[in-house]
Amino acid sequence: MPRRSKINLLKPEVKAWLDQELIKRGFSGYEELEVLLKQQGLKVGKSVIHRYGQKLQRQIDAIKASTEAAQIIAEATPDEADARSGAVISMFQTGIFDAMLAMQEGEELPPAAQVEILGKAAQGISQLTRASIAQKKWSAAVRSKLEAAKKSAADKAEAVARKAGLSDDDWGAIRAQILGIEVDA
Repeated sequence: MPRRSKINLLKPEVKAWLDQELIKRGFSGYEELEVLLKQQGLKVGKSVIHRYGQKLQRQIDAIKASTEAAQIIAEATPDEADARSGAVISMFQTGIFDAMLAMQEGEELPPAAQVEILGKAAQGISQLTRASIAQKKWSAAVRSKLEAAKKSAADKAEAVARKAGLSDDDWGAIRAQILGIEVDA
């Protein structure tokens, strides 16, 4: 079993301080951080801090990318179909897949540990798949209800428009707007 990183052995408040310092310093200044930790009676080398800093930076970058993607999805698509949930499920599936690949590329784990990790991953994938299927069914049902409501509204509006003597062209433009159909002017 691999040795635990010295960073993971730090007290939570020291680790939180180190995280903040790494972020504040733009993930640089490792030699100075080594000195500051040494002043606190902790012996953590700059290379250990650097490896940890790189890992933390990747995690922060991934969170930023996921957040930006979620914002783009939220702005680009209305959420009647719950597209954000679908995107989140997809991101989790990608994350689990990446973690499994990293495990295979990393240090050898004992077979029992691999089985345990893969079992947990399989359980997670199973839950995500069920959630994805449920989300897609719900999304399809919402779209169907929305389309039925639009058609019903258009039919009711047509009856009123016909009574009011609206021309076929004018009524066609109104119906297209209700149904969300683009027409050339």
